[in-house]
Amino acid sequence: MKRWYVKALALVLIAFSPGWAGSLWEKYKATFIEQSGRVVDYYQGGISHSEGQGYGMLLAVMEDDRETFDRLWSWTKRNLGVRKDGLFAWSWGKRENGRWGVIDYNDATDGDLLVAYALVEAAKRWQEKSYLEEARRVIESIREELAVNVNGRLFLLPGYYGFSHNGGFLLNPSYIITKIYRTFAKFDESGFWMRLVDDGERLLKEASGNPSGLPPNWIYLDGSGVHPAKDGVFGYDAVRVLLYMCWEDDPWFPKGVRRILDFYRALGYLPLWVAVDGKSISLQDAPSGFYAVYA
Repeated sequence: MKRWYVKALALVLIAFSPGWAGSLWEKYKATFIEQSGRVVDYYQGGISHSEGQGYGMLLAVMEDDRETFDRLWSWTKRNLGVRKDGLFAWSWGKRENGRWGVIDYNDATDGDLLVAYALVEAAKRWQEKSYLEEARRVIESIREELAVNVNGRLFLLPGYYGFSHNGGFLLNPSYIITKIYRTFAKFDESGFWMRLVDDGERLLKEASGNPSGLPPNWIYLDGSGVHPAKDGVFGYDAVRVLLYMCWEDDPWFPKGVRRILDFYRALGYLPLWVAVDGKSISLQDAPSGFYAVYA
């Protein structure tokens, strides 16, 4: 995930806070949203992601900007809604033959969640039943296609395929968005979504039970428990865990957050990443989105 994306996270967080300035939304639109309704990632060759579309749609709802919301949703349906299972292809951009289109047909679960959540919020704000009907289809697809039972507990895979390894599963803690799960419980199978809330919160606490006191970007979950995966650090992905905790009415935060803030007070910057084994931290300053989340 690149810097532009974390800046988008910061805007989402600010939008949930008092004093949200509409001028920031206008700047965001001018910078990242094409007239077609496509949210552009300039740091990765101008590609687009389902997550970016979902964040854009959610911000449009918060800003009561229905015209922009409809453009974003229309582009998302037309260009990413190409799968037969009701989920969204996660990545769209310039192909090797020079033409533009889907470049990865796998879905990204957080993108699916954000798009559906934005539709639910749009239906509520503008009293438009069609948005809720479209949201229900996506919510049902997420439940039917992405759920996995691991050691008697229920989770959503990060995508439809590619996350099952050697009898265990690769999971992304930042895809556990309990605020969205609670919302979906009002419109779909309540027991399923509330079980995801309970099992997800438990997993986040287990994933933070390491020397750093913070969840890693990725974890591997098998019969023996929870293990850090990939780079073994808290960074660009896992900072979103804190963002989504801010969305809850009564949030809890890993003990590592206090340690990071103590580090900031001592040295004057937030590290870009922290190794979850507690042995090293980045000497590079984190981007603005991290500061917004910690604030």
